[in-house]
Amino acid sequence: MSRTLPPLDLHAHIELGIAPRQLEQLGAVVFAATRSADEFERTTHRADRVTVWGLGCHPAVASAQAEFDDERFAELMRNTPFLGEVGLDGAARIDMETQVRIFRSILARAARTPRIVSVHSKRATSRVLDLVEESQASGIVLHWWLGSESETRRAVRLGCLFSVNRSMDCVRLCHAGVPLDRLLPETDHPAGNRRGSGLKQPGWTLDVEGAVADAYALTPEDVRTRFWHTLAGLARSFYLDDLFPRPVRAMLEAARQQAIVPPEGQA
Repeated sequence: MSRTLPPLDLHAHIELGIAPRQLEQLGAVVFAATRSADEFERTTHRADRVTVWGLGCHPAVASAQAEFDDERFAELMRNTPFLGEVGLDGAARIDMETQVRIFRSILARAARTPRIVSVHSKRATSRVLDLVEESQASGIVLHWWLGSESETRRAVRLGCLFSVNRSMDCVRLCHAGVPLDRLLPETDHPAGNRRGSGLKQPGWTLDVEGAVADAYALTPEDVRTRFWHTLAGLARSFYLDDLFPRPVRAMLEAARQQAIVPPEGQA
């Protein structure tokens, strides 16, 4: 890794068989979302230096939902600063009552033991916000958010963040009042980075940096610094640094030392 902070990817799906060294060659820090506790548990013996594996229970994966165990989830949480992918899916065949029960349980755990939580909300945006508000959990990052403007404003009031991929409209988020320090980049590889001319691989968020820079009147370099500063702030406020790989820990500390450039007109 160079001394310059690398791109961030707050939500990607990665095959477990890919070696840590191959992921390092992406030149980015990638938060890899898993779909189940079983999948996450298979990552706990890896020695990744720049990949952060998340503990997930995907709302549209029937086996993950059927096998969810609250106590096991709580035990596995000790091994990661990142929960993902969790949430609700209104298009899934799994009944919503089951999804709500599991998501409520995960949010309760996150409220007691804060983590960065990547939340799926397909066709269930309002219900997700209801449960977030009920739980009072912090560190909620709404992944590939498609809520209405009023729902987006509500999410901001609840303290939520938003992870943005190349298929999303950054201008729309800006107009809905989402502050720049509530945004983080993602690819949602392989689904979220199918469009565009950029590389279709985890960690390639340069196009997202450019889109956010255009929407918020900054340079892509300034936007990357802001992304890192936001992540570093979350990690510090939740006392998560020790759960990150050592090289990422050093990057978080470096991010805290960098100056932040305000958007145009806010200097």
